[in-house]
Amino acid sequence: MNKKILFFFLFLKTIVSFAQSKPVSVGNWRVHLPYDNVINIAETKGKIFAAGQFGAFAFIKADGSIERLTPLDGYSDYEISFMKYDWVQDYLIIAYRNSKIDIIKGNRIAKNNDIFNKTIVGTKKINHINIVGDIAYLSTSFGLLELDFVKNEIRNSYQNIGPNGAQIEVFSSAILNDSIYISGKNGIFKAKNSPIINLADFNNWFVSKTALIGSHFIAEHQQKLYSEIDSQLFVYENKKWQLLEPFSKAIVTNIDVNHSHLIIGVYGKHIINIDNNNVKTYEPINILNQAMKDDKGFYWYASPTNGLVYKEPTGEINFFPNGPRAETSYKMLNAYNDFLVMGGSYRETNYAPNFKFIGYYQFDNFNWKNKDMSQGLMNGMYDLTVASFQKSSNKLFVGSHGAGLLQFNNNIPQIVYNDSNSPLRKRGGFFNIISGLNSDKNNNLWVSNYDVDSSLHQLTNRGIWISYKLPVATNSKIEFDSRNNKWLLALGNGIIVLNDKNTANKIDDIVLRVTETKGQGNLPTNNVNDIAFTKGGELLIGTDLGYVRIRNPNNIFTGGNFEAERTVVSVEAGSSLGGNILESEIINCITIDGGDRRWFGTDKGAWLYDNDGSTLIYHFTRENSPLPSNNILSIGINENTGEVFFGTDKGLISFRSDAMPAAKNFENLKIFPNPVRPDFDGNISIEGLMDNSIVKITDINGNLVHQTFSNGGLATWNCRTFSGERPSTGVYLVFCMSADGEQTEAGKILFIK
Repeated sequence: MNKKILFFFLFLKTIVSFAQSKPVSVGNWRVHLPYDNVINIAETKGKIFAAGQFGAFAFIKADGSIERLTPLDGYSDYEISFMKYDWVQDYLIIAYRNSKIDIIKGNRIAKNNDIFNKTIVGTKKINHINIVGDIAYLSTSFGLLELDFVKNEIRNSYQNIGPNGAQIEVFSSAILNDSIYISGKNGIFKAKNSPIINLADFNNWFVSKTALIGSHFIAEHQQKLYSEIDSQLFVYENKKWQLLEPFSKAIVTNIDVNHSHLIIGVYGKHIINIDNNNVKTYEPINILNQAMKDDKGFYWYASPTNGLVYKEPTGEINFFPNGPRAETSYKMLNAYNDFLVMGGSYRETNYAPNFKFIGYYQFDNFNWKNKDMSQGLMNGMYDLTVASFQKSSNKLFVGSHGAGLLQFNNNIPQIVYNDSNSPLRKRGGFFNIISGLNSDKNNNLWVSNYDVDSSLHQLTNRGIWISYKLPVATNSKIEFDSRNNKWLLALGNGIIVLNDKNTANKIDDIVLRVTETKGQGNLPTNNVNDIAFTKGGELLIGTDLGYVRIRNPNNIFTGGNFEAERTVVSVEAGSSLGGNILESEIINCITIDGGDRRWFGTDKGAWLYDNDGSTLIYHFTRENSPLPSNNILSIGINENTGEVFFGTDKGLISFRSDAMPAAKNFENLKIFPNPVRPDFDGNISIEGLMDNSIVKITDINGNLVHQTFSNGGLATWNCRTFSGERPSTGVYLVFCMSADGEQTEAGKILFIK
């Protein structure tokens, strides 16, 4: 690494992460993963690659910058199990946890899905890679494989090579002289590495060193083998195994050879370095997942909390891309002109807390800020899962799944409400669970207090608490209809509806239920996971047995029909044949965008239907998008940009949609990008529009080249004229008119062909 660059980063020790500095255009994706827990590292001639628990990145030696490694950049996946670089032929091999393999040579990424596509009983995990010539020996959960990485083909597979032909998991491999050695749960096995020996025959494998617990690492250095066996370090020399460090138990993180140095990482202690002269030195390191020595002789290590760490005598610098603190994401909302994501969670089986002290994440469209949970009133708050923001009063309320309710004024924590200063109570006397929050149009906060006697509370805008007893105490999410009626999820018991007549007098309150019983809603199941109201007043309901809707939910109070119904789509126009939309999927969440369109998060990806609910616009999955998982647990929309955030069980990712909340007028009309340069081939966004505005784009002579309507407050142009051609260089005029024709506005676009 360049010494000047090292000095620069040592000088700026506070710089430890790098933000996504570019705005995202319509139709594009951004990745928002936690990168601070690095598990595996590998050095190439120009980069240091780091594989985190949920995503990977690379440190560029030339300028000290950071790049994310995602499917958006051509890589096969996010979660890497192991990486190995061949310094002789300049190949980097990346093995993913799903058993896909990338073989990288220069800027070319060749993919190998042979193991991924192969049907194997049990797991298919690649634990280690050992490169010898053109062959990468893959130590896997089902045996040892030979990958010819130059030809990109699996050459041999050695399975069922354990005692009596049993299948064994191989953790690592090494070659010494004419023999190949593998480490596993039973210890070290060896076999002659010869073309005339059938390594697929278990009779040709012999025990070299037995283990009671197992051996996870083995490597060859200076005609010796070094291995971890039963949490002790051994060396194999002169055909004998002996302790490398007598009577010393160790949590070994890795044993590797870097530039003729044997590097052993020992968790909680140090890095052991054995050079070519067999001189052993120790570099003190507290916690690490893997250690490495680079081509300049400097130490690097993978930290479980501080990302990729560079160490030299004067200090340490840690590198990782900016992102949320953890992979969990629950309630998402807009507050203080930023986008907030609650980072807590709870146990699905018994609704108990998970005790995640990670707070919430705050995104300003470029950079994530993670709220420090160790300071002031936030200290001791865990599992923050729900929130509500009152824009006019500038108050933010955040609910904890066990530690009560936290109130912010002007983004500063002010008070914690719990059983000591409010009617909020603890479930079973242990946890004060806030399972739902929402503020009505008068800035009254409504609070679901899970599984207690009075499970619904109102904190009025004057600071007065009012408590309500409901027929079911396990209520969570709260939504309001256009008449300010309260609709609450009852978690396994359908939906509870409260009409409080907008008064503090509880005598005249009306409490009803929507259930699977015919005549009381006719839901497909009482296991309702989410509800949402459209602009037109329809109630959308997501259940474990698909999606239904109630067209006129207010009928529950008037005696009219309020039965839930499926949405049927015909096979073809005029046909009586059709199918129900999302009939069998588990609907985890529902979000309405600025164009009144419906986003559904399911266990099979994310779905977007139009504002009528009958036309599918997108269905994003792992297979056709950069989603890290098909299990979509939460969906939120950044009102400032229209960017849609998908919370999955493996982290957060966002998609810039073509809809935004509608504006009241055209005062803040914005066109992006502008000017449009030759290398841009995406969608131009026209923002700040009124709902369903008509947008006409003409050349300077008034010839119409494009026309569209806005989705809420956003319209897009794909840089193509009616004839499908890219416009010529010049200025183009944008004319906007409201749906009622009362308001107009104009703008300009400079187009460079």
